[in-house]
Amino acid sequence: MKRFLAFAAVTLTAAAGMAVAAVPAQATPVKGASALSAVSAVDAAIIADGVRLRSSAGGSTVIGYLYYGDYGQLLSSSGGWCRFRLGGRSASGLPSGTTGWVSCSYLATEDGWKFNGPAVDTLQE
Repeated sequence: MKRFLAFAAVTLTAAAGMAVAAVPAQATPVKGASALSAVSAVDAAIIADGVRLRSSAGGSTVIGYLYYGDYGQLLSSSGGWCRFRLGGRSASGLPSGTTGWVSCSYLATEDGWKFNGPAVDTLQE
């Protein structure tokens, strides 16, 4: 419930500062990572601290770090990795619109979807 309320607060904050893209009402809810590829843009939030935003899925180049409550859009997914675009300035200072790859396990969508597979990115290098 705390995560839902935090996500709702982030979504409302984002809506107050900018137009938030929404999935059409007739869209089917996203149930798994493979279904994300069919959705053009899904609002999502980071649900952990220190999540690495990478230049490629599983790549070694780290663009920056994301923190609980950073929000944006899921653009696609591949093998447990989600392509993510920031909807606003991140807690670590990354600018709005920065795009990269994060482990899907650290994301949750507005409709409650959360990747159920194992984390593909750990805090150990």
